[in-house]
Amino acid sequence: MGLAVKEGITVGIYSPKKTPHLVNLNEDPNLSECLIYYIKDGVTRLGTAEANVPQDIQLSGSHILSEHCIFENTDGVICLVPHHGALVYVNGREVNEPVILKSGSRVILGKNHVFRFTHPGQPREEVVNNKAMTDSTGAIVETAAENNSDTENQNVDWDFAQCELLEKQGIDLKAEMQKRLLALEEQFRREKEHADQQFEEQRKNYEARIDALQRQVEEQSVTMSMYSSYTPEDFHNDEDIFVNPLFETECWSAREVGLAAWAFRKWKYHQFTSLRDDLWGNAIFLKEANAISVELRKKVQFQFTLLTDTPYSPLPAELAPRDDADDEYRPSAPTVVAVEVTDTKNGATHYWTLEKLRQRLELMREMYHNEAELSPTSPDHNIESVTGGDPFYDRFPWFRLVGRILEVIV
Repeated sequence: MGLAVKEGITVGIYSPKKTPHLVNLNEDPNLSECLIYYIKDGVTRLGTAEANVPQDIQLSGSHILSEHCIFENTDGVICLVPHHGALVYVNGREVNEPVILKSGSRVILGKNHVFRFTHPGQPREEVVNNKAMTDSTGAIVETAAENNSDTENQNVDWDFAQCELLEKQGIDLKAEMQKRLLALEEQFRREKEHADQQFEEQRKNYEARIDALQRQVEEQSVTMSMYSSYTPEDFHNDEDIFVNPLFETECWSAREVGLAAWAFRKWKYHQFTSLRDDLWGNAIFLKEANAISVELRKKVQFQFTLLTDTPYSPLPAELAPRDDADDEYRPSAPTVVAVEVTDTKNGATHYWTLEKLRQRLELMREMYHNEAELSPTSPDHNIESVTGGDPFYDRFPWFRLVGRILEVIV
């Protein structure tokens, strides 16, 4: 059955035949019924090793008193007598006075030590309604041990003892779990309501900010759309920008008026010279010109390029920006968008303006249609004689300006 310790002198593994004893029960079935504590004739003391009086059965734990209880063996009748303040449970009931044990009683000492009492020489009795009675001496007789029809057929293990303890103490595990579950659900509901409330407040704050920004953007859009409809010719003088009713309610200082006029002149000069708009607006024409060149096998490629006017590499006359009265606000080195024409047939490179590209594209389309209408057996298959010239090629000038140099003559 397990490891037997009898009066501290005999150690062996065997099943007791007549001596009453306690068998340990553990949550791990492999550790149950491994320890046997004999109840000797007379008094068997149970406590800790630190007790002043030597204890026959020594246990440890925070809920085990130094002198916890005693077992009185009188003519084969075992009476458990708990000391004052000791936690002792028999068959799930807490006992504070002497109780007579029956074979099969479940004994819990403290909160961690669970035993099954076995008395081999004691006959098992029938139990009725699982109630305790009192003998003539005043000690409680625990009759809830085992009966022939119920407990005898059950496996009295650690789980059985714990469930019995909870049941007798009025603790319903299912009810406790349900109670905790309801508490958790209530906590979750409160936290969810709090989170939803915070989210709603943040949403309202963001919506208010978005509405304010949207109104600001709409006001700015109205102002910009008003000025975008104007052309530079609509403003002959810098003071004309302040004639608009938008500025009537503004009280600007002379410095602020001067800064506004300077900013307006900059906007006036740059509003129609966006390189991005030029590239996007003419990309389709460049693509069409390259497609026609491939179809007609002209060996000419077109691509955008940016040219900057510098003292040493000036722009050609046809690419230079037009003169403007506001040269003060013109960039010192203006950059223009041009079309680089690479003539791989003649090994030459030309630069066209965007306007020239659109004009030449009209001639390229006409040449493409004429090419489709002419048949190979036509007496005059020369396209140049029909169109009056090839729009893909430029005439070579007598000279090409490479650059400028500055030479100091002393």
